[in-house]
Amino acid sequence: MIICSCASEIKLFKVDDSKIGVTYKSSRGTVFNKSYHFSDFFVSDVDSSTLWTPKKEDIKLAEDILRSTIKAINKSKVNQMGSCPVIHRNLNSYFRQYVGIVNDKGQRVVHINFYWNKYGLLDRLKGFADRRLDHDSDYTVVFDGCSHYWQINVNFEEKKLSNLMINGIA
Repeated sequence: MIICSCASEIKLFKVDDSKIGVTYKSSRGTVFNKSYHFSDFFVSDVDSSTLWTPKKEDIKLAEDILRSTIKAINKSKVNQMGSCPVIHRNLNSYFRQYVGIVNDKGQRVVHINFYWNKYGLLDRLKGFADRRLDHDSDYTVVFDGCSHYWQINVNFEEKKLSNLMINGIA
């Protein structure tokens, strides 16, 4: 019981003045604090102009809501075929970027940007390195790449997910 409890504890650590590193279970990520300078940050289903900095308990709540409801919102499995992973079966295989937003109703929302983080031995031997998987990397938007890259919003007050956006296949 103690081992399980410790293994699932969220750990936050300062990366720089605008980023906080996150480790949780088998997942890693970055929290962007409210002072992070977004040049053009836009999330389609919320007003993304008011930001807040998610804390440890916010990351835990976002992950709990995500894990308990992603399968239902992902039932059509858009762009998740062939070599593209089914996202709700592979949640621990993604590096996350978390951004706290206050929507137009005054509700706290966490936008999560996901990057595939499971590369095979052959990829690593070829020297493949994705700089976006580092805690100090900036917020990045990726086009294409199917379900290796996707985003979702977690509304804390409504305890629901919205705006599931899974990248297309080039």
